[in-house]
Amino acid sequence: MIKNQAKGIILLLITALIWGGSFISQLLGGKILGAFTFNTYRCIFACISIFIMILFDNCHRTSRFCFFRIEEDKVLTIKNSFWCGVTLFFAMMTQQIGVQGTTTAKAGLIASLEVICVPILMFLLYRRKIKLITWVFIVTSMVGIMMLSSGSIDGINIGDVWVFLSTILYSVTIIQIPKYVTNIDPLKFSFFRFVIIGVLGLLCAILFKEDFSSMVNARKAIISILYSGILASGVAYTFQILGQRYCEPIVATLIMSLEGIFAAIFGWIILGQSLNVFQILGIVITFISIIFVQISDYHVSNSYN
Repeated sequence: MIKNQAKGIILLLITALIWGGSFISQLLGGKILGAFTFNTYRCIFACISIFIMILFDNCHRTSRFCFFRIEEDKVLTIKNSFWCGVTLFFAMMTQQIGVQGTTTAKAGLIASLEVICVPILMFLLYRRKIKLITWVFIVTSMVGIMMLSSGSIDGINIGDVWVFLSTILYSVTIIQIPKYVTNIDPLKFSFFRFVIIGVLGLLCAILFKEDFSSMVNARKAIISILYSGILASGVAYTFQILGQRYCEPIVATLIMSLEGIFAAIFGWIILGQSLNVFQILGIVITFISIIFVQISDYHVSNSYN
């Protein structure tokens, strides 16, 4: 139990770390290519990277390279991936549009509001009761995130609204994963999700007359495309699916809310945005909150054994 939980925590921490850096790649890549075109290229490379992982995973399992194994339910895999892919498409696009109209620090902060959205949605949709101690650490983690944002928020603009909408949609995708990934291969689920997102993105790029075929712009944005496609999409979203197998959605959300902190750190390292003592203290409070919610969750679950 502890070993699996630790595995889930590590996978979700890596996911949050990669996503923290993706705000910069989204900002730079989206400015060059346009929101829909950038996400289409991103999905192409995500599918390529996941396809390779599937081949090697099946080779390890069956000693031969193949996509679907004989015992897999192909129809269920594609059907579940479709519905989750549509939700994730709208989440990714609203975030991509929003990032163009706000700062990476603010976008990371607003994305961290998943830590509140997920418990509320769990209660509204499933009447899932939340332990009091979990609420306490949700509040303290939000205090830490707000401390991190000090000096960064200078009024709400339309970009912030788009990012907040994406946060709600991402919260829905977090809740969807435990339900839709049951009894299917998470790698293939991730692959077909990005196929759906890529197709929808291409159709929107054509509809909104973005220059999808421009190789000059694609070469200019190649680093952003590769980071967002291979790491932020192919690797991180797959790690999220695998990590949520061992952590319940609310705990998983607390860990992934660290993407806001990592976004600020990457902004400091890459864009030269400074972090003061008050903001660093906010980072520490958030980390401690997440650690303690893990400890309390373990002790509460053991008390029923």
